[in-house]
Order: sequence, then structure tokens, then C-alpha cells
Amino acid sequence: PPITDVTFASMVTGKTPKYTTIHDREKKTMPVESMFEIADSMGKTSKLIEGDIRILTCDVETILNIDDNKDGFIDDEIYRHALREIKKPKDILLVHFHSYDDLAHLYGPYSKEALDQLSVLDNYIQDIVKNYEGDIIITSDHGMHDTEDGKGMHGLFLPEDLFIPIIVENGK
Repeated sequence: PPITDVTFASMVTGKTPKYTTIHDREKKTMPVESMFEIADSMGKTSKLIEGDIRILTCDVETILNIDDNKDGFIDDEIYRHALREIKKPKDILLVHFHSYDDLAHLYGPYSKEALDQLSVLDNYIQDIVKNYEGDIIITSDHGMHDTEDGKGMHGLFLPEDLFIPIIVENGK
């Protein structure tokens, strides 16, 4: 299902929910190795920069973020942590922004509020790409569809929920 926990588990393992055993938002340990654990076994380092709760239960150093400046979003804190981390980069750094999803749920995926925030995130990502020397993969964990009440929703097997763009930026 196109929900964060399920898609994250698949993204970091390369396995489907049949093998990750992650089918919903229930937190549990995956019986398969993640890219972080594989990297660790190869002597490589990894880090995850996340919101205020851990999405993944795999073994990776995780920086959680709260809304320190009380502006209603945690993505500016996630962005600042990402800029600090790319100065002393890990071999794998996963950065997970949240605000577009939050606003799209409230106002709809094509609302002015959600699209304005998407522009902010685009600027954050451009800045990270400009300042990072490694390879970068930019993707989403799921898509989203409009609902009759004007809000956004995901988790269904609809084209809008299943569409996940992937952008690869080769390192400098």
C-alpha cells in the first residue's frame, strides 16, 4: 500500500512487503537487511534525518527533529540538519521532508498551500544538491489523490497514489 512505513521499508531494502513484513503503520523489526545494515557490514556509514518520530525500525543512526522555531513545520529543522551533515558526509544519508504531505492532507495535493510548500522544499533540495558532492537520489514515498471534501489522501491503489518520481543526480 502507498503509505510511508510500507514504502520506506521497500525503498531501504529493495524488497516488497511480502519480505519486509511491513504492511501498515505498525512499527516492527524487518526480517530483511536494509541498505543501512548492508552498508555497515561493508564498513560504510549511514544516517537518517527524520521528523519527530522514527518511521523505520532498522538499525541506522537517526536525527529526529521538532519544530524548534515554532513556525508550524519541521522541514526547516530537517533542512538545517541536512546542510550540517553534508559537510561531514556519511556514505548514505536519507533525508525525509514532511510538510508537503501534511499540507496536501489538509488542503489537497494541488492546493495553493501545498504547492507553495513544495516550492520551499524544491529550494531546500536544490541547496542540498548544490552543496553535496556525492550521488543523490530524490524521490517520494508515495503519491496522493484529491478527496471529495477537498483534502488529500493516499494509501489506495490509484494511479495518483502510486506515482513516485525518481530523480538521480550524479555527484560532482
